[in-house]
Amino acid sequence: MEKFDSEESDDEWFFESIKRYEDLLMYDVQGFVTCATFSGDDRLLLAVSREHLHEVWELSIPDKVVARKDAGLVRNRDFTLLAAGYTGSLVKQMLYVSAGVVTSGSCGIYLYSIPQSKDESDVISLNSILRSDVKDATLALSGATVYSGTSLSSISSFNLNSQAASDLPEICNNTTNSSTWGCNDMISNMSCVSEKLFIGLRDKGNVLLCDPRTGRVAQEIVVPESSGETWTMDVSCDGGSVVIANSCGVLNVFDLRNNIKSIFATSMKVQKKKVVNHRVCISPGDSLLSVSGYDKHIQVFNLKIPETNGESIFSHDGHRGHNVQNIVTHLWHPTQKKLLFSADDTGKLQAWRFK
Repeated sequence: MEKFDSEESDDEWFFESIKRYEDLLMYDVQGFVTCATFSGDDRLLLAVSREHLHEVWELSIPDKVVARKDAGLVRNRDFTLLAAGYTGSLVKQMLYVSAGVVTSGSCGIYLYSIPQSKDESDVISLNSILRSDVKDATLALSGATVYSGTSLSSISSFNLNSQAASDLPEICNNTTNSSTWGCNDMISNMSCVSEKLFIGLRDKGNVLLCDPRTGRVAQEIVVPESSGETWTMDVSCDGGSVVIANSCGVLNVFDLRNNIKSIFATSMKVQKKKVVNHRVCISPGDSLLSVSGYDKHIQVFNLKIPETNGESIFSHDGHRGHNVQNIVTHLWHPTQKKLLFSADDTGKLQAWRFK
């Protein structure tokens, strides 16, 4: 038995956590959380699956973790289910849009309506089908436009205001430097920042900065040659930095002003035979980086302090027990400093703020 799974060490961990955390809340979802996103500073959207049932939940975030320090006693100290609705399949990714949520799964891309405070209903209901020709597509949002795709040749856009859909001009046909990628290359994830579409290649790790109007690649970040690995990436809020990580634990952060050499690099210890759900997130303040998926922990790094030599400044180890195998998702709160939300593969949701 591992020491941290014993009853005695759990007690020791609880008292030790008081020194390390400003806030720490735990919530049992009683289902498998596949992804999460925010629908406001005080609301969280979860995609939850239980056997053959798949749902989207909207939870209120406890006032305890989002209230001002001088707020005194607060009434809401736990997560509260505000609305929920069934989806046709397990949800791979979600995007919050005005009064709604766009989901991507094995049946396609759907738009659901989220009830507002004035509505009598608490049901998240299907509004429209955006795409039915792609399975488990990656999503990105720019204003009212949703980008989606699984490979470089399948990216399309959908304008939620005009309801107009169009295919993105093929990237491979609009560049003179396509020797490092092909139209059939699969996408790991996408992000839209400052009218640029960042596209991460799942099997190569390269990140393409694309003009979505023309499909032309303006810049490319190239990682060292590798094989047998899958990659993921994230982009800072200002679009100036990109983090790329592979399933072997190699992690690099690049400054787009000079992307020849990474500005931060480290190697994670991989405790699983096969890593399929690693995740990297740059904080809204662009100075902190969080990493999960390699073990039961979430590591936080400070990108502005090179003296750390790639060592984490905080390790969240609240997802404990023999049944926990992996962290399935985590994300930073959009406005609160040092506040993160995470879920493991046993259905435990946690909100935590480190000191």
